[in-house]
Amino acid sequence: MDKIVTKKNYDIHIYEVDSHGKATIASIMSYLEDLATYQTEKLGMSLKYFRDNKIAWVVYKWEVHMDKYPEYGDRIEVSTLPYSIRKFYAYRKYEIFNKGERIGYANSLWFLIDTEKRKPCRITNNIYKMYNLTEEDNEQIPFDRLRKLKQVDYKNSFKVRYSDIDTNKHVNNVKYVSWVLENVPMEIISEHEISDLKVMYQKETAYGETIEVMTNMEEKEGKYIFNHSINNSEGESLTLVKTEFRK
Repeated sequence: MDKIVTKKNYDIHIYEVDSHGKATIASIMSYLEDLATYQTEKLGMSLKYFRDNKIAWVVYKWEVHMDKYPEYGDRIEVSTLPYSIRKFYAYRKYEIFNKGERIGYANSLWFLIDTEKRKPCRITNNIYKMYNLTEEDNEQIPFDRLRKLKQVDYKNSFKVRYSDIDTNKHVNNVKYVSWVLENVPMEIISEHEISDLKVMYQKETAYGETIEVMTNMEEKEGKYIFNHSINNSEGESLTLVKTEFRK
C-alpha cells in the first residue's frame, strides 16, 4: 500500500528570518508542524473532529537536519508522509526543497493522547485508514538518545506567556526550541547556523509557569554542540534538546 505524500509551498517572510535574512530553525519547525495539520485536515479529520473526540496528536521527538537555509523571498516546498504507526504512537517523515534542491529533512514521533486524561490512547482503525496505513506498517525510525546534563555552562529563566500556548492548551512545541536558543552565546548564534536539532519532550508546562533553561557546550571537529535541559520550577525535566552549529 502506497504511503500518502502531501506537499505544500511556504513563502519565507521577513518576520521568519534572522539577522542574515535566512529562515530561522523555529520557522522551519513551524512549517513542519503546519504541514502535518494541513495533511490531516485534507484527509478528512479537522481540528474540530479532534476536539469533539477529545484526542490530539502531540509530538514527542524531533530530529531536523538542514544543509542550507532558505532566505527571505524564497518559496520552499515541504513534503511529508505518515511513515508508520505502533498502537499508541506514529512516525512521520519530511523533506524540504528550495528551487528543486533538497536542503533539509526531518523525522518526528507523535503520540495520540486523550486530552481529558492527558494520557496516550490507542490509535483507532479510522486513523489508520485515513493515513493509508495498516498494522503491518509499524517500522520504527531510530532516534538518538538525549541525556541529562552532566555540567551546566549557561542558565536562563523564562515565564510562560499566553502567546506560547497552542490549540491543545499547552506550550507549542516550537517555543521550547526558541527558549534554548536564548541560552546560546550571541557570538556563536550570530556567526553560525544550526545543522542538526534533536528534541525530546518529557512533560508539559502551562501558562504562568517559570521555567529554567540549562545548557552545556562543547567544541568538536569545527562544530559547536549544545545540550540543553528545560526544567520547571520544581526541578522536573520538561524537554531535552541538542543543537549542533556549523560555521
